[in-house]
Amino acid sequence: MPKLGDVYERGNFFQQLAGAHKPSVDDVLSDRGYFGLMPHLMPIYGCIRTEDGEMYELLRNFNPDIDNKHGEKPYMGLVIQSTKVDGENLIFDTELTKDHASTEGAVGVKEGNEAVWHKAPNVSGKNFEIRFSEDSFTWIEEDLFSLSGPMVKPGLHWYLPGRDAGTYYVSHIFELEGEFQGLKAKGMIAFDEMYMAEGAVVYGDKDIMMQNYGHIVWYTWGTKYKDGTVEAGHFILGHDRLGFAVFTDGENVVATQNIEGKVTDNSNNRFAKRIQLTIDGEEWEFLPDPRGKMPAMLLKYPPTPQQEGRWRRVGDTREPESWFAWGETETENGCERQSKLPTHR
Repeated sequence: MPKLGDVYERGNFFQQLAGAHKPSVDDVLSDRGYFGLMPHLMPIYGCIRTEDGEMYELLRNFNPDIDNKHGEKPYMGLVIQSTKVDGENLIFDTELTKDHASTEGAVGVKEGNEAVWHKAPNVSGKNFEIRFSEDSFTWIEEDLFSLSGPMVKPGLHWYLPGRDAGTYYVSHIFELEGEFQGLKAKGMIAFDEMYMAEGAVVYGDKDIMMQNYGHIVWYTWGTKYKDGTVEAGHFILGHDRLGFAVFTDGENVVATQNIEGKVTDNSNNRFAKRIQLTIDGEEWEFLPDPRGKMPAMLLKYPPTPQQEGRWRRVGDTREPESWFAWGETETENGCERQSKLPTHR
């Protein structure tokens, strides 16, 4: 646990609760809030690799009625960044997505033991199908890909309380296999739900972490190994008391605020060369994918440097079969923890 660096005003803690939750189809479809926060955004995102060696970073956002302070809505179309565009980075591949429907107006319904989403009847473009159960997930984009697989249980969640706003983040991580444009494909994705204050926008208004320049590292990740073992989780490293790790091997869950670390960045482009974390005294490292930088996103939405790669314990010799680690290093907030949160006033 980091030392107390400062005493903030009443109602601000700048530290998280983190742990495991029991996945529930009814909860996924519910519009109830938690801790005074409201449903904000449901992103589905992750990384798929095809048998020809290409990499595809996938994203679909749900909850299209959210507006930010400029009156704009978060993008609700299918987003794919691929290594096929320039061969060196993950770049928006608009040729793949241009004919695919937005999630605008899509409403989840319960079918048996699944929550299911399709495009709304009045929305143009090719259909999608999302199926979530308490054990598995299916994601189909018409004429593009079909992927399905089991959940890495249990679900994980964390809560960052604040004086006037906060964030409650609920996550489900899945192993997926199938086909992408006729090629065999596999990878991992997260199906997450965010709850924020009324009028809040992640990376914008009333985002307690961003507006207080609090974090250095924020990652969601998972790895399936060739020996059949699996790990998945969330890491946040920030200033003062801000920071936690929560991860699971499918049976056991570790949730701790005992985390320290350092980012080694490429100062000319803000992407990380390496990230080192010490979690409960154990050394972890982020291995950036050589083609994992997402320069087309930089300073847009999200504004932070997004980068794909793999997390592992230092010295872990297990060979990965499929994996993703989609996250960010915000080195403009520093590369190491400061004793005081650089609070925005």
